[in-house]
Amino acid sequence: MARAAADLPAEEPLTRARRLHHTALAAYWFGLYALFTPVGANLAPSQISDLVTHDRQPMAQGLLLAAGAVFAVTVPPLVGAWSDRLTTPWGRRRPIMVAGTVGTVVSLGVMATARSYPQLLLGYVLVQFCSNAGAAAYSALIPDVVPAHEVGNASGMLSVMLLLGSAAGLGANVLLSTKATYSVIGLLLVVSMVPALWAAAGEGINAPSPPRIAARWGRRIKDFLGPMLRGDFGWVVLTRLMVTAGISAVSPFTQYFFRDVAHVAHPEKFNAVWLLLVLALAMPGGLLGGRLSDRQGRKRFVYASGGIQAAVAIAFIALYPSALALVLIMGGVYGIGYGLYTAVDWALAVDTLPDRGAGAKDMGLFHVALSLPGSIVPAIAGYVLGAVNGPSGTGGYRVVFGSAAVFFVLGTVFVSRIRSVR
Repeated sequence: MARAAADLPAEEPLTRARRLHHTALAAYWFGLYALFTPVGANLAPSQISDLVTHDRQPMAQGLLLAAGAVFAVTVPPLVGAWSDRLTTPWGRRRPIMVAGTVGTVVSLGVMATARSYPQLLLGYVLVQFCSNAGAAAYSALIPDVVPAHEVGNASGMLSVMLLLGSAAGLGANVLLSTKATYSVIGLLLVVSMVPALWAAAGEGINAPSPPRIAARWGRRIKDFLGPMLRGDFGWVVLTRLMVTAGISAVSPFTQYFFRDVAHVAHPEKFNAVWLLLVLALAMPGGLLGGRLSDRQGRKRFVYASGGIQAAVAIAFIALYPSALALVLIMGGVYGIGYGLYTAVDWALAVDTLPDRGAGAKDMGLFHVALSLPGSIVPAIAGYVLGAVNGPSGTGGYRVVFGSAAVFFVLGTVFVSRIRSVR
């Protein structure tokens, strides 16, 4: 049986074998983001364009994302807490990853064959439930099996897999039909799970379960949510909440912006290309940032990221660009900021975990800071766009993109309150 990474001595150098281990462990993040990025940002909006009248499309997109919020927010901490106590011959995380992956593939089939908006909505909700269950268990593998001195490297590799997975999903969307893209996403999710299962061999088999504490329900709820609301881990969660809110106010609606303001001929294809450019420019920061942050500190990368992304959001509302070259340049700059944040996102959370023994539950709470704004903010933004734009206006984009700039600035401010991490 493979030796758990957490058992390795702290002074062991980062050998080729250890780099391979980090790559394999991070592989599942590739499959998850091959799903997360195109489904919400491109595939669902394209299907909605065929199923819903023009003036109701932003609201329909917002409603679809908001409907998944119930599961995207509640499933990660609840499934994570369950996995902390789960005992099986295969560990406590991996069986949930397998079950969640199988359920996600089936749910993608519901979306791919949607002939009505209600079926599309149902498929999306099921995808949220199953994928977030698998992601909740997976999120604890880094604190479970990676030693503290390698967390930055692990976080950087997760960033790379996030960007590559997003690019793979979007690339499939550019080249293939909607149904074929869903098939590719399901295949990538399954294939990427296999090396992660291998890299986590032995996880949790001998790990003690967190002690059960008899208490009233009010106290249990308070203890359950407490790490998200106090201390440095709380500030990390709040930082992620703000940064993700900024991203979520923009990314679901860029396709409509390119259609209504830039007047591109094929907005669904151009949007995928624009997002691919964002990911390409994010790659260097994601690749090097995590590794450098082990020596230079994490927070400076968040400061740079927030400033860059806020500046791009402000430029969008000030310039209202219609020249495609300028739009692409702004996408590249935005990608640089995005990569710098993803490089240290997980490292900040693992560094400040209150209790590594309950890692899945607390990383599930950390995941809420990704899923909550990703579901709620687009619903509100979609309503604002529909209300302000009306049948033929475009002023709503200034309101929505302006709110993104505010969120990015707040995330930059909140990370400064973390005391235990440089």
